[in-house]
Amino acid sequence: MVKRGKNPRTAVSVFEKIGLTVAFFIGLALTIFSLYSLVIDISMEHIDLWGVGVDTLFLLLGFLICYSCIKTYRKAIYYGKLVESAFEEGIYRRLEPLLRKFAEVHVQMEELEARLNGIDKKVDAVMEGQVKASANPATVEGIIAPGTSIGFAVKSIFLAIITMSGFVFMVETMIPHAHYAILLFFILWWLLITSEFELFNKAEAWLFVFLPIIIVPTGFILTHAALRVAMPVGSAENVTVCIFFLALVIYAFAYYSWAVLRTKGTLPFDIRRFRRR
Repeated sequence: MVKRGKNPRTAVSVFEKIGLTVAFFIGLALTIFSLYSLVIDISMEHIDLWGVGVDTLFLLLGFLICYSCIKTYRKAIYYGKLVESAFEEGIYRRLEPLLRKFAEVHVQMEELEARLNGIDKKVDAVMEGQVKASANPATVEGIIAPGTSIGFAVKSIFLAIITMSGFVFMVETMIPHAHYAILLFFILWWLLITSEFELFNKAEAWLFVFLPIIIVPTGFILTHAALRVAMPVGSAENVTVCIFFLALVIYAFAYYSWAVLRTKGTLPFDIRRFRRR
């Protein structure tokens, strides 16, 4: 009897479901806290424009986290049902008669093994063809790029939460040597993406971590010194932290896009598909 297995790229484990749930509620808490802080800043006699900007930024980020969790979970459920349907309709009806025929004629074990190997290859082709033919690009394509696992999406959401929490902490407390903490976040995102796409043996991938090590600490110090000329000391450091937060977002997206292009031969977002729409 043939046993059905789970596709590691589409099935969501219990821990990943728990992770998505926790990430959703953390994003929801961040959204509520940012909205509450935004209302307070707007209702003040003298509106704190800097506080309004920061609250608006983290309100949007919290909303995006909740939205990404919901879309990731829905996509995983859709893939699971699609693969299960393709497996039942395209494979079981072909395997069961063959296995019964093998049992009736008492085929030798070597011949049976060779036939099963051929059937396995056909199974992969049938599943892949049915998934591509049945999938709706408007619902299946989107959050996760080709070849990216659901587990990677969960890890990215958790690291995004940790990153935002770290930057909020730096903005609120103005810790000393913040440039080293920011550099640590660059390295953590590099490790996550490099591990997902198995790029540790690629020299180009190491360039993406050497450049931040060289540029981020020095760039932070120079930017902070330049902003102190026109701003108070506390405001200058907060603005510098926000600038490097945006730089980290751009860096993570650029390295992720390069990793997808390097390993899969395509970009994570198909520009031509958006033009057709």
